[in-house]
Amino acid sequence: MKGAKLTKLRSALKKLPSIAKLDSSVAAAEDSAVGKLHPVLVGKSRRRYLVSSEIVDHPLFQELVDRSNGSDGMISVACEVVMFDHLLWMLENADSHSVTVDDLVEFYSY
Repeated sequence: MKGAKLTKLRSALKKLPSIAKLDSSVAAAEDSAVGKLHPVLVGKSRRRYLVSSEIVDHPLFQELVDRSNGSDGMISVACEVVMFDHLLWMLENADSHSVTVDDLVEFYSY
């Protein structure tokens, strides 16, 4: 009985795509027509997001990153995850010229 389960497990594992194939698929998706995606670590939990170049290059985003003082070479944002979700929505959908960058950075940072 135990041997049969092990054989089924091995068979199932062989059918899964390899990690290398998954990594190359993710890399291809990141470089797709949408533009390059950048990993961003957010909040104390360091939740990982993939963010487009347009967002990363936005002055508000850059100011927030600068104030977050990430020292590990990764893009880090000291912001609550829920607030970061809202920031992404706002940068993608709202007119960001209606408020100053300083006002927004103060709102989003810890």
